[in-house]
Amino acid sequence: MNKKIKIKGSLISILVAILMILAIPQISAIQKETNIDAETNAITTLSPDLVYYPMSHDFGSVTEGHLYQTTFDIWNGGSSTLTWTLGIIHTWVSPNPTSGSSTGEHDTVTVRIDTTGLSAGPYSGFVSISANDGGGVRYFNIDFIVVDNDSPNTPSQLNGPSSGSVGETLSYSTSTTDPNGDHIAYGLDINNDDNIDFWSSSYYPSGATYTVYITFSTPGTFPLRILAKDTYGAQSSFSIPKVVTISGTSNDPPNTPSKPSGSSAGNTGVAYSFSTSTTDPDGDQVKYGWDWNGDGTVDEWSGLKASGSSEARSHSWTIPGTYYIQVIAEDEYGAQSSFSLAKTITISSNQPPNKPSISGPSTGVKGSSYTYTSTTTDDDGDQIYYWFDWGDGSNSGWKGPYSSGQTASESHIWSAEGSYSIKVKTKDSNDAESIWSDPLSVSMPKGKTFNLFENFWEFLELFPRLSKIFIGLF
Repeated sequence: MNKKIKIKGSLISILVAILMILAIPQISAIQKETNIDAETNAITTLSPDLVYYPMSHDFGSVTEGHLYQTTFDIWNGGSSTLTWTLGIIHTWVSPNPTSGSSTGEHDTVTVRIDTTGLSAGPYSGFVSISANDGGGVRYFNIDFIVVDNDSPNTPSQLNGPSSGSVGETLSYSTSTTDPNGDHIAYGLDINNDDNIDFWSSSYYPSGATYTVYITFSTPGTFPLRILAKDTYGAQSSFSIPKVVTISGTSNDPPNTPSKPSGSSAGNTGVAYSFSTSTTDPDGDQVKYGWDWNGDGTVDEWSGLKASGSSEARSHSWTIPGTYYIQVIAEDEYGAQSSFSLAKTITISSNQPPNKPSISGPSTGVKGSSYTYTSTTTDDDGDQIYYWFDWGDGSNSGWKGPYSSGQTASESHIWSAEGSYSIKVKTKDSNDAESIWSDPLSVSMPKGKTFNLFENFWEFLELFPRLSKIFIGLF
């Protein structure tokens, strides 16, 4: 019995020894991946942990045929070394890089989408992320909507001076519209090499005027062109070149013109006169550009004038509203001043009186007074003033006011024989003038007078002998 016990004990000891021998390598392997806290005897496993941010991106509305991109970061939030790989199933998405490793540092991944050939509509996709942290597959999600979009129209040719000098700052303006009403950025090509040398710093509403200021550092001839780009990246064609010649000599621009003087209120359809002036530091001739609505675009240029001479110009408006009139000066070499202070005019809707009629005598004799009447109506019910033109270089001046439909009468004396054409025009209390009336022809024929002495001698001429007797007496 004791022998059996001893044999069993020996077998157990041998088995335990064998198990201990086999377990030693596994224990060593485990110790390589663990950290034993000496005080608590707690064992913490050392393993990587995938962290990435952001976890998605929405590109919003995009257009077909363009590239868009965004980024996200991947890093190891645990211990040891994290290895990761990316996967795609969508042909329109491409990440870069597609794999990497991290011991804690951030890896930046660029995700690009290519909308070439995509139909309009919403799209959702992802980039898959796999790592050695045991967390399974994770995803960076992507959303966007492809919208139909038209390119902006070609901008107008740049408006500004055609010449200048080195170091001089020149101002140029343009505008265009976008068929979809999108906001627009402008790109300037100075050298006609199809490369954009300067983009506007912001997007402008469709139809708004864009102004760019250019300082040339070298002399030469520069064909300035500009194109437009909407918020979706669609671009127009380049504008017609604006050829600018820059000289190496200095040329000072004219001084800013004076604020235009003239009427502050008026009516539609009535022309009002405004005047301004300026001087040129170099004594150059100057032309004036009138901006009748304050939008920064010259609507009308004058011819070249001597420095310091006054410029007067008339303008009428067809739509009621408040308008801001400003003037810019340009010398004979293309150097421009700043715009003047704006003159404000408020235009009201008003109809002039209707065409007046005229009546009165059509014949008479010189030296006699004749009375003529005229009448008309005003569709706005305004009071009316009458102006009679007597056809002999004189007129009545403005007479009135009369009520609409009331007859006006004026008298006149002609001092010489002849035929005269009388006409009348009217204006209302808002200075809106009518057209002239139809003319009335008046004849002042030579009057038949009797002179006793003159007729007596004419009588004697019929009797020569008697005439001699009377001549002898006198």
